[in-house]
Amino acid sequence: MQSSDEVAAAVGRNVRALRTQRRMTIDALAAAAGVSRGTVIQIETARGNPSIGTLVHLAEALRVGVASLVDGDAAPRVVVRRAEQAVPLWSSDAGSTAVFRIGTDPPDVVELWDWTLQPGDSFDGEAHPMGTAEVLSVLEGRLGLRVGTAEHELDTGDTLMFQAHVPHRYSGAGAEPVRFTMVVVQPGDAGLVPPGAIAQAVEQ
Repeated sequence: MQSSDEVAAAVGRNVRALRTQRRMTIDALAAAAGVSRGTVIQIETARGNPSIGTLVHLAEALRVGVASLVDGDAAPRVVVRRAEQAVPLWSSDAGSTAVFRIGTDPPDVVELWDWTLQPGDSFDGEAHPMGTAEVLSVLEGRLGLRVGTAEHELDTGDTLMFQAHVPHRYSGAGAEPVRFTMVVVQPGDAGLVPPGAIAQAVEQ
């Protein structure tokens, strides 16, 4: 069983980490939990053992369970998703695919995708919330990318990052299929915007 000092240290560490992840100031957390600023400071610095009621209010304000505040396990979280667990979330009649590999939960969302586009095939992505970025790295082939009205072409080994709050299109720009990885970084609590329309291959 943990000692009271160990519990206080765990609670302080967890409250501070969760507050930082949610981009909340000490004053904002205090107001949301209905406690004083000094109480939050004391808890985060492990200078006091909060009451059950205070823990419940803090957990509600941070949108977690009380268990997340008192968990003393400091080991980093490791999530392994095996190859067979990857989820293909889009495919086209031409044989293109978008496979979702792994991602994090809100508020700060990071997603890893594995794309294959057949020559001439394309995909239209809707605008994401402001602040969202995408990072693309081409593993094989040539990728065409339209961001707003700007056109770009990436060869094998090229990497590009762009702000994704405007409509964008990925396309197979070479004679062979293009395979690329995509990382989507979406900070804050904005909801995910799923890809919208699929644009089929365009005759050249």
